[in-house]
Amino acid sequence: MENIKNLFNNFGSAFFERLGYLLNPVLLKFKNEDKQLLIFYFHGIFESTKEKELNHIDPQKNMTVAQFVDFIDYFLYHNYKFIVPEDLNCYLKNNQPYAMITFDDGYFNNMLAIEILNKYKIPATFFISTKNIMENKAYWWDIIYKYRSKEGISKENIKNEQNWLKNFKYSVIDNYILKTFGIEAFTPWSDIDRPFNPEEIKQLSTSPYVSFGNHTHNHSILINYNKEEVKEELNLSNKVLLELTGTLPIAIAFPNGNFNQMVLEATEEEGFLYAFTTKFGKNAVPLSTNKLICLNRYMTNTTKINKFGSFCRLGYEPHSLYENLKIKTKFKIK
Repeated sequence: MENIKNLFNNFGSAFFERLGYLLNPVLLKFKNEDKQLLIFYFHGIFESTKEKELNHIDPQKNMTVAQFVDFIDYFLYHNYKFIVPEDLNCYLKNNQPYAMITFDDGYFNNMLAIEILNKYKIPATFFISTKNIMENKAYWWDIIYKYRSKEGISKENIKNEQNWLKNFKYSVIDNYILKTFGIEAFTPWSDIDRPFNPEEIKQLSTSPYVSFGNHTHNHSILINYNKEEVKEELNLSNKVLLELTGTLPIAIAFPNGNFNQMVLEATEEEGFLYAFTTKFGKNAVPLSTNKLICLNRYMTNTTKINKFGSFCRLGYEPHSLYENLKIKTKFKIK
C-alpha cells in the first residue's frame, strides 16, 4: 500500500490521465452510457492560439474554434444528443446519452461558437451576467489578468489576486479595480474581451439553437451575500433577460460555482428549476422536477478531446480520481 501511495504522490493526476487514455476505451465497451447527461461549461472561445496569446482575457482553459469543432464531433460520433435546460422538462429517451454545452458570463467571442452550433444544428445555453451586457463593461477577472500580464506579473500571482477578490461583494471589487487601474480599465480592449451588447442578445434570442440562463446581474459570488441580496441579484438579471429575450430563464449557473443552502433556498423561491454548478460528474436522467435540481458540470479542457472525453463519459476526470484515491490510501495506511 505504501508503494501505491508513493506512486500516486510521485506521478499525480498525470499518471491517471496517461493510464486512462489507454484503459478508458476498453472500459467504455462494457459500460452502458444511456440514461446519463454530461454538461460542459465554457467561458470564452478563441479564433486561434495567436488570439489567445494577445492576453486580452484570462484563458480559463478556453478552446479554439478548431478544438470546439473536435469536441462536438467527438460526442456526436459517440451518439450523444445535445440538449438545453428546456428539454429537461420533456420526456428523455432511456436509450440515449445526452450532452449539454453551456457558456458562462456573456462574452461576444461566443459568436464563434454560435456559428459552429448553427452549422451542426445543435443547441447551447448561455448564462449571462447582465450588468456587463448593459454597460459594455469588461469582466473584472480579465482586467486583473490583462493588466497584470502587461506588468509582467506571474500567472500564479495573478491567480492569487483573483482568488482573493472572490471573497468580496461586487462593489468592493469594482472599487478595487477603479483605485488600482483607473476607470478606463472597465472599457474592453477588443471583441475578444467585450461582452455581448443588448441588441446582439435580442438577435440571438430568435435562434433555435440559443438558450439563455441567469448568471446574476453583477456576476456576484452569492455566498458573499445575504438572502435578500441574492434574490435581488437574481431578479435584476431576470428582468433584463426578460426584456431582451421575451423569455424568463428557468436555469441559473452560480458564478464561480459557489453556493450554500441559503443560496439554494433563494434560487428555488425565485422559481428556477435548474441550478448549474461547477461540481464535476455526470447526471442521471430522467430528472425529478419536484424541486430545484443541481446539475454537475465539467469544465472543458484544452487537451485533445479523445484524451479527456472518455473520462467524462465514465463520470470522473484524472484530477478527481487522483484526489479520491489519495484520500483513500491515506485512510487505509493509518
